[in-house]
Amino acid sequence: WIIYTSGVVPAISAIIKAMTIPGDKIIVQTPVYNCLYSSIRNNGCRMIANNLIYQEGRYTIDFDDLELKAADPETKLLLLCNPHNPVGRVWTSEELQRIGDICLQNGVFIIADEIHCELTYEGHNYTPFASLSEEFRLHSATCISPSKAFNLAGLQIANIVAADSNIRSRIDRAINDNEVCDVNPFGVIATIAAYEKSEEWLDALRKYLWENYTYIRYFFKRHLPQYSVLPLEGTYLVWIDCRAAGIGSDNITSCLQNKQKLMVNSGTLYGPGGEGFIRLNIACPRKLLIEGLKRLAKVLGH
Repeated sequence: WIIYTSGVVPAISAIIKAMTIPGDKIIVQTPVYNCLYSSIRNNGCRMIANNLIYQEGRYTIDFDDLELKAADPETKLLLLCNPHNPVGRVWTSEELQRIGDICLQNGVFIIADEIHCELTYEGHNYTPFASLSEEFRLHSATCISPSKAFNLAGLQIANIVAADSNIRSRIDRAINDNEVCDVNPFGVIATIAAYEKSEEWLDALRKYLWENYTYIRYFFKRHLPQYSVLPLEGTYLVWIDCRAAGIGSDNITSCLQNKQKLMVNSGTLYGPGGEGFIRLNIACPRKLLIEGLKRLAKVLGH
């Protein structure tokens, strides 16, 4: 069932190429990882936003809107991000079931980007979308990689899991058409090591990341209480509501870079719903995180 390729973004682009024709509509649940937009655009398709609902400091799925957009006969695909980057949600099996039911009823194929699947925290279990039913498995393709959890992005390797042999053949053709069919041999060895021999290391990493997140919550509560640090269920990317600053995400990130030599991601990168937010990567030594937060406070604290 597995097709290897050089990364999850090339994987998503190849699946889009295999399963659509130019002009088709593809649903994304925004705000969402910015490279999904370029994968849609580069294949000549149209992005349709199923905006997530942000209420009381938490994101949920707008299922009524999803039903409406999936029912459009021009809609062919849904890009599912789980765990979700950048909002940090790990979708529950009930949420995934409802997404799958809606898409199945309307003939919408699902691409499940599950690259952060190993990075979930206590009380939030990762459920592979394709594990929920045979029908879901046959009407989806799942993209995974050791690059995030095991810090192997430079070795350029990822996998597409596709159960349906006809769909798998179409994807394999697109992988070759896009010239992303060869992978780094060191990446193969690293993937085996990550998946077979690194459980202890991964457990320690998740603990360390959670402690970094706990420190961020403490820091903001003490020094920047006017801003909301959203709950982190999965990933190492923290989504922060900075709308109280009143100057917009791009201005915040520009000030941080120019005045404090600190780079964070502007929420506008992630499409509709991202304005007023910033994304912080906390996969770093705590000493570096503390220094970064001090610099952040010099801009956001005024």
